[in-house]
Amino acid sequence: MLALRSIALSVAMVLAAAAAGEAQSLQYWGREARAPAGWIQLGAGKVHAVEPGAEIPSWGRVKEVHDDRIVVEQTATEAQKRELEALGALVYDVLEIHILREDLRQLMPMPPMKRDP
Repeated sequence: MLALRSIALSVAMVLAAAAAGEAQSLQYWGREARAPAGWIQLGAGKVHAVEPGAEIPSWGRVKEVHDDRIVVEQTATEAQKRELEALGALVYDVLEIHILREDLRQLMPMPPMKRDP
Protein backbone atom coordinates (compact mmCIF):
# COMPACT_ATOMS: atom_id res chain seq x y z
CA MET A 1 0.00 0.00 0.00
CA LEU A 2 2.86 2.37 0.82
CA ALA A 3 4.42 1.82 -2.62
CA LEU A 4 1.13 2.71 -4.30
CA ARG A 5 0.92 5.93 -2.27
CA SER A 6 4.51 6.79 -3.26
CA ILE A 7 3.73 6.20 -6.91
CA ALA A 8 0.57 8.30 -6.70
CA LEU A 9 2.49 11.08 -4.95
CA SER A 10 5.26 10.96 -7.56
CA VAL A 11 2.75 11.08 -10.41
CA ALA A 12 0.95 14.00 -8.78
CA MET A 13 4.26 15.86 -8.32
CA VAL A 14 5.21 15.30 -11.98
CA LEU A 15 1.79 16.47 -13.17
CA ALA A 16 1.93 19.52 -10.90
CA ALA A 17 5.40 20.36 -12.20
CA ALA A 18 4.22 19.98 -15.78
CA ALA A 19 1.16 22.11 -15.16
CA ALA A 20 3.19 24.71 -13.29
CA GLY A 21 5.73 24.79 -16.13
CA GLU A 22 3.18 26.69 -18.21
CA ALA A 23 2.24 28.97 -15.33
CA GLN A 24 3.95 31.90 -13.68
CA SER A 25 5.83 31.04 -10.52
CA LEU A 26 3.60 31.09 -7.46
CA GLN A 27 4.82 31.77 -3.95
CA TYR A 28 2.69 31.53 -0.83
CA TRP A 29 3.63 33.94 1.95
CA GLY A 30 1.20 32.87 4.66
CA ARG A 31 -2.21 33.61 6.05
CA GLU A 32 -3.63 36.80 7.40
CA ALA A 33 -4.18 36.62 11.16
CA ARG A 34 -7.73 35.47 12.03
CA ALA A 35 -8.91 35.83 8.43
CA PRO A 36 -9.62 33.35 5.63
CA ALA A 37 -7.21 35.13 3.26
CA GLY A 38 -3.66 34.14 2.41
CA TRP A 39 -0.96 36.11 0.58
CA ILE A 40 0.48 34.96 -2.77
CA GLN A 41 2.90 36.40 -5.28
CA LEU A 42 2.66 35.53 -8.98
CA GLY A 43 5.93 35.80 -10.89
CA ALA A 44 7.77 38.99 -10.02
CA GLY A 45 4.46 40.79 -9.49
CA LYS A 46 2.71 42.26 -6.50
CA VAL A 47 1.48 40.31 -3.49
CA HIS A 48 -2.26 39.52 -3.60
CA ALA A 49 -4.72 38.30 -0.97
CA VAL A 50 -6.62 35.13 -1.95
CA GLU A 51 -9.49 33.28 -0.27
CA PRO A 52 -11.12 29.93 -1.02
CA GLY A 53 -12.89 30.18 -4.37
CA ALA A 54 -10.46 32.72 -5.84
CA GLU A 55 -9.04 31.98 -9.30
CA ILE A 56 -5.27 32.21 -9.72
CA PRO A 57 -4.48 32.71 -13.42
CA SER A 58 -2.96 29.58 -15.02
CA TRP A 59 -2.95 27.79 -11.63
CA GLY A 60 -6.60 27.17 -10.84
CA ARG A 61 -9.10 27.74 -8.03
CA VAL A 62 -8.05 28.15 -4.40
CA LYS A 63 -9.68 25.31 -2.46
CA GLU A 64 -8.18 25.87 1.03
CA VAL A 65 -6.00 28.42 2.81
CA HIS A 66 -3.92 27.19 5.77
CA ASP A 67 -1.14 28.71 7.84
CA ASP A 68 1.46 26.46 6.23
CA ARG A 69 0.06 26.00 2.68
CA ILE A 70 -2.66 26.76 0.17
CA VAL A 71 -4.47 24.11 -1.82
CA VAL A 72 -5.23 24.86 -5.47
CA GLU A 73 -7.41 22.74 -7.75
CA GLN A 74 -6.90 22.46 -11.49
CA THR A 75 -9.75 20.97 -13.50
CA ALA A 76 -8.64 19.35 -16.75
CA THR A 77 -10.53 20.24 -19.92
CA GLU A 78 -11.52 17.50 -22.36
CA ALA A 79 -8.74 18.68 -24.69
CA GLN A 80 -6.15 18.42 -21.90
CA LYS A 81 -7.41 14.92 -21.04
CA ARG A 82 -7.03 13.82 -24.67
CA GLU A 83 -3.50 15.29 -24.78
CA LEU A 84 -2.50 13.47 -21.58
CA GLU A 85 -3.96 10.23 -22.89
CA ALA A 86 -2.06 10.60 -26.18
CA LEU A 87 1.17 11.06 -24.21
CA GLY A 88 0.44 7.92 -22.17
CA ALA A 89 0.26 10.02 -18.99
CA LEU A 90 -2.17 9.67 -16.12
CA VAL A 91 -5.46 11.33 -17.06
CA TYR A 92 -7.15 13.26 -14.25
CA ASP A 93 -10.34 15.24 -13.80
CA VAL A 94 -9.15 17.43 -10.91
CA LEU A 95 -5.56 17.89 -9.77
CA GLU A 96 -5.04 19.12 -6.20
CA ILE A 97 -1.79 21.03 -5.66
CA HIS A 98 -0.48 21.88 -2.17
CA ILE A 99 1.82 24.90 -2.20
CA LEU A 100 3.89 25.29 0.95
CA ARG A 101 4.47 28.65 2.56
CA GLU A 102 7.69 30.02 1.09
CA ASP A 103 9.77 29.91 4.30
CA LEU A 104 8.77 26.26 4.88
CA ARG A 105 9.48 25.30 1.28
CA GLN A 106 13.02 26.64 1.58
CA LEU A 107 13.58 24.63 4.78
CA MET A 108 12.53 21.34 3.16
CA PRO A 109 15.11 20.34 0.53
CA MET A 110 13.92 17.96 -2.17
CA PRO A 111 15.16 14.39 -1.63
CA PRO A 112 17.61 13.14 -4.26
CA MET A 113 15.93 11.41 -7.17
CA LYS A 114 16.74 7.69 -7.42
CA ARG A 115 17.46 6.34 -10.86
CA ASP A 116 16.63 2.81 -11.91
CA PRO A 117 19.75 0.72 -12.67
